[in-house]
Amino acid sequence: MSKPQEDFLDKTSRFLAKREGIDKTLKLLRYTARLVVSLQPKDQELTKRLAAFEKSVGVSRKAFRLGKFLQDVNSLRHSQTKDAQFVLELVAYGGEGIYYFLEQFTWLVKTGALSKDLEERLAYASALAELVGYAGNIWLSFLKLQKLMQQEREVEATITKTCKEGVTDSALEAKLGAVRFQRRLRTAFIVQDLADSVMALNDV
Repeated sequence: MSKPQEDFLDKTSRFLAKREGIDKTLKLLRYTARLVVSLQPKDQELTKRLAAFEKSVGVSRKAFRLGKFLQDVNSLRHSQTKDAQFVLELVAYGGEGIYYFLEQFTWLVKTGALSKDLEERLAYASALAELVGYAGNIWLSFLKLQKLMQQEREVEATITKTCKEGVTDSALEAKLGAVRFQRRLRTAFIVQDLADSVMALNDV
């Protein structure tokens, strides 16, 4: 079966995905600086420098996110979900997409291209959209986690049954390891989204 031909939006989304690593690195640097600033006395020179660094990194991240909302549009466009779960995908990708779209204008305000009068309203609207996106993502991740846990139990039961019969199936063992890895990864995604949603809640 031939692979479906990519259109312009597919190619753009794939190109934008290449910047994910840089964005996540900047995110880690920003949150680390923010944590240190919150723990240090406000009048220290290091604290002031780190606060300025945290704000600068925040602006840099917005620049790296230009056009990123197209990835969410593309994800919805290619969704294969037919049941009620599509509503959750719409909330997750829609909220995240609106957030990234508004962040472009926030970046333009930060660079001086747009009036500072828009900053407060844009910040509130983008933070609200980000929260909606996180809520959808967390809910979707919980559903996926439940499926992985069910799958893990089924594979474990099969392995237990084969062991009682005196048979060792290496393929089943490998499958169990893969499912457990996916379960842990999904759990990490939930923890990350919860932490990020708390940060976003402070901006609302």
